[in-house]
Amino acid sequence: MALGTGGKMVSSTYSDDPNSDYYYIYYYDENTSQKVTALSKIDEKNLKQIATDLKIDYIQMSKTSNIDYKLNSIKQQNYNSQTTEEKISSYQDIYYYFAIPLVILLIVDFVLKKRRM
Repeated sequence: MALGTGGKMVSSTYSDDPNSDYYYIYYYDENTSQKVTALSKIDEKNLKQIATDLKIDYIQMSKTSNIDYKLNSIKQQNYNSQTTEEKISSYQDIYYYFAIPLVILLIVDFVLKKRRM
């Protein structure tokens, strides 16, 4: 992207029609009082700093070589990692502890209702 270019900022709050005057965000230029379309521009320096602060990799998505490199790195890490077949159970069904008394109560209730009729 050349300096000064960017993507038009969409405001879908007011309209979903791209031909509408309210579809894009506009502002008035201070010098000319002319209506100008707002543009979204990338600030790579700031994004790299944020990625550094979060201790994650910054990848420029418009360059496919960067994406391929990162994907291959992830695949390699996944391939090199050792998995264990150990089963860890953090969930255990206990509904039947409650279902058995409930069924007994329903049978008793059914029998008592039949006797009243």
